Amino acid sequence: MKVCRALVALASFSLMASASATSLKLSADVDVLVIDGKQMSGAILKGADSLELDGGQHQILFQVSKNLHSAAQQMPLPYHSPALIVTFNAKSNRSVSFILPQLNNEKDAVQFNQHMDYQLIDERGHQIPTQRDVLNMFNPVHAADAEKLMMTYNLSGARAAVPSFAKGNTDKKSALASEAPSQISIAYLHPLWTRLAANAGIEQLLLWFKLPEKQERTS
Repeated sequence: MKVCRALVALASFSLMASASATSLKLSADVDVLVIDGKQMSGAILKGADSLELDGGQHQILFQVSKNLHSAAQQMPLPYHSPALIVTFNAKSNRSVSFILPQLNNEKDAVQFNQHMDYQLIDERGHQIPTQRDVLNMFNPVHAADAEKLMMTYNLSGARAAVPSFAKGNTDKKSALASEAPSQISIAYLHPLWTRLAANAGIEQLLLWFKLPEKQERTS
């Protein structure tokens, strides 16, 4: 009986999560550094096709990295864009994808650095409204500092800042102790489990599932 109730609850969590989840489609040319104030590890993202986000406001710090054709060199020329910040609301989107302009040579790279002419589109190919900025203080050599830099940025009142994402990092201990759901899950696992992992209630369910039968009866 206990197992049956647990399976029903798991299915309910899955349906609720799938109704509000938004898939952020990952691109080989886009290096995601920080999402919603949380540092993303390249090792963790390796092999992932997408990230599951909730349907609310999100902020991404990323770099565009690509090998360019150089007329002066036979070998490809590595290109890394400035650290770019984009803030958007995914409340009505099932998926979000990056669309980059043509980036084949150094001229294209210079133009991209000046205009930041990328797009975010939804599952229907419609452009998503965004607020954009550049994190000029970011140094790729010290990529581990990206989360701290974004916390400072989000408290600055800049055009793409989201203060609530900074508040979550000011006291990590209290954040871990809270029941606020994690809004990011990695989608190279089965979609059911990635959606469940993004729901804080699942932890309580699993703890209940592990309770001895005697303790359950007395509760």
